[in-house]
Amino acid sequence: MTRMSIGAAFSETFAFLRANWMQMLIWVGGALVVVGLLGFLLLGSTFSAIALAPNDPSLILGAFSKIALFALVAGVIFYGVSMLIWRGGMHPGEAPNFAWAFQAGPALAFGMFVVMIAANILITIVMFILTLIFGAALGGMGAFSPETLESGAAGAIGGGAIVLIIILYIALFVFLLWVQGRFMVAGPVMAERLTRNPVTGLGESWRLTGPSQWVIVGFYLLFVIGIIIYAMIAGMIFGGILGSIMGGSAVGAILTMIVMAALVYLPIIMISFSMPVGVYRAIAPRASGDVFA
Repeated sequence: MTRMSIGAAFSETFAFLRANWMQMLIWVGGALVVVGLLGFLLLGSTFSAIALAPNDPSLILGAFSKIALFALVAGVIFYGVSMLIWRGGMHPGEAPNFAWAFQAGPALAFGMFVVMIAANILITIVMFILTLIFGAALGGMGAFSPETLESGAAGAIGGGAIVLIIILYIALFVFLLWVQGRFMVAGPVMAERLTRNPVTGLGESWRLTGPSQWVIVGFYLLFVIGIIIYAMIAGMIFGGILGSIMGGSAVGAILTMIVMAALVYLPIIMISFSMPVGVYRAIAPRASGDVFA
């Protein structure tokens, strides 16, 4: 276990992507096709029915249940595929272990779900306490009435409260990034050890990321910003080109969506799958050998 640098994390991330891009392209591309077909089969007729009867409560309720089922199935597929990618990248030449991957993947998804539920409960409690404190300090909601805000002092208090709220939301965003960062390498740990137990992955991830936790937050933030910028620029470029080529027909719109998924979103998913292994490699350089250096 070593202290990570942001440069090492980026280097190891793209080293993994460079060494395993073909395998990732096959698994991720196949997963996208399967999920797309499942989405069409599960949701296509539902959305058509809602478009014809948008005020039917039974249709809307049924749509929510189908969307939840689709999200569950899609999550199982993508988490299972991520396990196949991580295991295959760290142990090249090993035959894909589908039985393990599609048990370990959903187990990790459930573990992360529990972690995020706990984080959101903590956020709710903190927000409630701060609301009570600031509400009392501002004299209740009356401090924000039009008559009260006309006075300069009350306006200054209201402005200060707004600044505090902005700072609070930034802090909450950083906190969620921190939580994600502390458990970022749980999947690669499970893949390295070929375990189905998410507690092992989450616990080891918490231990390994400790010395570099804020460096990981910075890396994660830069990574998210880079992905957003790439998606915006690539979306505008490819969207404009494809829109002019395909025209405004329904078939053209579908083809545009498919090509956009391949050119814009598929690379983002592949880089996102590489990032946890890059961080894992940067903080535990001898954990998986020189398999993708």
